[in-house]
Amino acid sequence: MKRQFRHAWLLAAMALALFSGCAVMQSEEGNPIPDDSTFAVVPLVNLSQTPQAGEQAASVLAAILRAKGSGNVTLYLPQVRDPLLFDNSEQRQEAITQARSGNNDYLVSGTVEEWRYKSGLDGEPAVGVTLEIRSADDQRIVWSGTAARTGWGRESLSVAAHKVIDELADAMPLVSGGE
Repeated sequence: MKRQFRHAWLLAAMALALFSGCAVMQSEEGNPIPDDSTFAVVPLVNLSQTPQAGEQAASVLAAILRAKGSGNVTLYLPQVRDPLLFDNSEQRQEAITQARSGNNDYLVSGTVEEWRYKSGLDGEPAVGVTLEIRSADDQRIVWSGTAARTGWGRESLSVAAHKVIDELADAMPLVSGGE
């Protein structure tokens, strides 16, 4: 009986590891940031091999911040976007300039290190993102974090990306405006 229990426990642990995918996240504590602050989200630097990954990640990030209660989030995406463009530095700089001219307390930016389906039989999604929050007035970094995840073969890239960015947003030191 004890042996059967041990085997069942081992199988359950293996199944959980197999179905959950692999994930890692690192974040600094950071000083509290009131969630009623104004946030400018700009396209992330795209270090991946996927066109427009930085814009996609920024769009997901802005929506997640709003869903978590930050009502003053503005997404700055370039007006003209080439769907085949890998290097978004020019458009990103344009978005940063627009964001700085706005009345924002914080600028949210970062990098996309990986945003793709891995090759192979199952084609698992793989996402790696680093985020930072800078003070809009002096460009001082007030928080940074990085996370990566490899999803299961039936999971979409979008789902894996949402999980990574959501985990990073949970780690941000946002506090309710009244606290």
